[in-house]
Amino acid sequence: MDTIKNILVTEIEQINRREGRDGKPRFNSEFARTHRWLCFAMFAGYFAVIAVMYPVPYMGLYSFLGFTAFVLFMFAMLLIEIKPVYRFEDIGVLDLRVCYNGEWYFTRALSPHAIQALLNEPTVSPVLKTRMQEIIANKGEIDFYDVYDLAYAKRLSTPSAPQAVLS
Repeated sequence: MDTIKNILVTEIEQINRREGRDGKPRFNSEFARTHRWLCFAMFAGYFAVIAVMYPVPYMGLYSFLGFTAFVLFMFAMLLIEIKPVYRFEDIGVLDLRVCYNGEWYFTRALSPHAIQALLNEPTVSPVLKTRMQEIIANKGEIDFYDVYDLAYAKRLSTPSAPQAVLS
């Protein structure tokens, strides 16, 4: 594993640990607290549908129970939260994983410790260090994707690029 990838993977692992990102579903009542009116509207809609279903002769007890189970299931799904695990392999990949993970690598800035580790690393090229410092000067921070793009984009597009310049 090259040094840049090693530093980025270490940083990603620290973020995952710090934020409890393990990809497991957890109960989170924050949705019900922050979106009270939506929850109220959902139950009001439930009672409105029950009011319409009750007098209809072909809607029996099983229809009522099935509908109630569906509403309770949907409400329970709104109270489940999943914090996806960030991985180095997801950086720059635009496929269905983006629906689950989001494009976190565009919005997550590297920590000052990781930036310093990259700038102090002797195996990282001076060209890459200069470009990183320019990005930090312009944006005030540098994202995971910025470093990934600088270090790996040319390597992917030109297979015969010299290793010393890009890494």
